[in-house]
Amino acid sequence: VRMEHGSSGRACTKSLPQAPAPAEMVAMRAVLLSLFCRSSLAYMISAAPAVPRGGRAVAVRMEHGVLKSIPMMPGQKTWMPKAEDTAMAAKKWYVVDAAGLRLGRMSSEIAKVLLGKNKPEFTPGCDVGDCVIVINAEKVIVTGKKFENKLYRRHSGRPGGMKIETFSEVQKRIPERIVEKAIKGMLPHNSHGRELFRHLKVYKGSAHPHDSQSPEALEFGGLTSTPDSKVLDMTDPDAIFCA
Repeated sequence: VRMEHGSSGRACTKSLPQAPAPAEMVAMRAVLLSLFCRSSLAYMISAAPAVPRGGRAVAVRMEHGVLKSIPMMPGQKTWMPKAEDTAMAAKKWYVVDAAGLRLGRMSSEIAKVLLGKNKPEFTPGCDVGDCVIVINAEKVIVTGKKFENKLYRRHSGRPGGMKIETFSEVQKRIPERIVEKAIKGMLPHNSHGRELFRHLKVYKGSAHPHDSQSPEALEFGGLTSTPDSKVLDMTDPDAIFCA
């Protein structure tokens, strides 16, 4: 019995919810516990391995190989190269005669072969390209005034160690470096590009030690093999009359 707020002394009664008896609480807890234990026991029994009649448990052995693995992305249908597709045994060998070819255009075509962009199964970041042999590296040509104005710089890492050479000087000293530097600059600048660069072989002269690979001749047409049309003929046609 309590007094209502604002009442003039009149008493009112309000029924309060009665708490369950202690015996009912114990019975309810027992029922819930039995249901929980029964479900857990059923799960454990179904997941437990079968035990033979002899009483000894059978050791679980892994199968030799997997016939078909579950893909991480079931909806993915993009083809990816396998190990046999990127092996050296699956690569073809090509030989390119650089005599009379333009340096930049030849290098871009060779870079496509090293990357595998000439194949329908080309995949970025995967080694699906072929190997290329370049011969007669000293006979490659450049257009315009690059023969005298194109510079090659290298640094020894010490103060004052900058070395600058023109195209003509490098071509006389080590012509292989001209072709290697041009092709390497057209490959990815990461570990993938460094791995592809290992498949390029450049030699001075027409001989190479890769006859056992049976390389196929690779020829380029168009402007790659077109002589420079901007070379000026400085001979005087009237020189014979002025002598």
